[in-house]
Amino acid sequence: MKRFLVGSLWALIRATGFGVLTSQAYAAGFQLWEQDGASVGNYHAGYAAEAANASTAFYNPAGLTRFKNQQIVMAGAGVFTSFKYQGTVSVNQLDDSGPQPVTAQGGSVGFIPALHFATPLNDKIGFGFSVDVPFGLKTDYGKSTILRYISTESSVMVVDISPSIGFKLTDKASLGLGPDVQIMKGEFDQIGTFADETMDSNGINQASDTGYGYHAGALYEFSPETRVGMSYHSQVVHHLTGRSSFTGPLAEALQTNIRSRQASVNITLPPYTALSAYHRLHNNFAIMGSVIYTQWNLIQHLVLQNVAGIKLVNGDPTPSTSIVVDIPQHFRNTWNVSIGADYFATDKIILRTGVGFDQTPARNAYRNVQMPDNNRFVVALGGHYQASQAIGLDLGWMHVFMDQAHVNPPPQVTGAEVGVTNGSVKGGADVIAGQVTWDIV
Repeated sequence: MKRFLVGSLWALIRATGFGVLTSQAYAAGFQLWEQDGASVGNYHAGYAAEAANASTAFYNPAGLTRFKNQQIVMAGAGVFTSFKYQGTVSVNQLDDSGPQPVTAQGGSVGFIPALHFATPLNDKIGFGFSVDVPFGLKTDYGKSTILRYISTESSVMVVDISPSIGFKLTDKASLGLGPDVQIMKGEFDQIGTFADETMDSNGINQASDTGYGYHAGALYEFSPETRVGMSYHSQVVHHLTGRSSFTGPLAEALQTNIRSRQASVNITLPPYTALSAYHRLHNNFAIMGSVIYTQWNLIQHLVLQNVAGIKLVNGDPTPSTSIVVDIPQHFRNTWNVSIGADYFATDKIILRTGVGFDQTPARNAYRNVQMPDNNRFVVALGGHYQASQAIGLDLGWMHVFMDQAHVNPPPQVTGAEVGVTNGSVKGGADVIAGQVTWDIV
């Protein structure tokens, strides 16, 4: 067995930039599919069956038994989102001025890195290691419109670190599994006010946690050209804790900066199951597909505890570090479907394409501006170039078309402030991904 490149792996993790990661989601809910660069060109069709590179350690660890040498995959995806909220916003603290029209841009640019390693231990057992981002979200409406009293920036980032092992049961059947260590960070910001806009103060809430889960999979190869795979990623329960602050003219008028060191929120990231198939028709074509079921219904409410802000006591604004903000979600379970094809143009060049449908977990009655989500349709293109025996290069692009989303959730109550939104969001996104695959032969 070849020795593990532990030192090189750690250097790659640091170089990839996970320590300073910003992620921008544009998949249904805040689930991401860009755990490698190559599969972006197929919109992850066949990802639990293809096992074409070391990213199978995350997608389906049973595929690790197909590797005959060590391999490292370094990937990154740039996400360019554009979405606009148009409608009205009313805030009870602004002299009962009633609903006010507003147009606010909420898109931005994000980066999603990934790192994977695979190696055979012997003829029947393979080992893998992955660091990637399975969930992420960022919306940023800025502070120039009245929507700031509902939300300025909202973000979720989840980094998943997972060793995996795969082993053959027979010549055709393999199983795999591994633990997941997830580092999650979240932020929920808005502006607080009282009576008029000159009292605007910043409410910033940040929290983090480390949670644990597992992933497992099975792969069956009918022939070298045809295989099916199934994988499962477990739920991960997070108990995020951190800090909340409320600073600005209103806080200063109360002669205090209001800060809480016990801000918290609990969230369970959903489990999901994938069924994939891959078939190489002949020397020049391959087709593949995936169906993924995500159990979002575990998320019914997001409840922020011990938020810093103001409450009304006998009609007067009073500092508080024990405000509770309850944001109902009532998510539903979802399906994601994708189909794709590869064309092997030469011994060194592969052309890819894919299409798919991504169902939203958001219900119409509870969709909010923090996650203005709706069903999406996706088209994708990509290609692979084998630069040498050891180095392969991939480039992928996909465009996301999102249905117009109506936004009129229950009022958002933050201490003394009650905000109501009634409008719609239109948007879309482009993802451009690249990957370097290094076969250590």
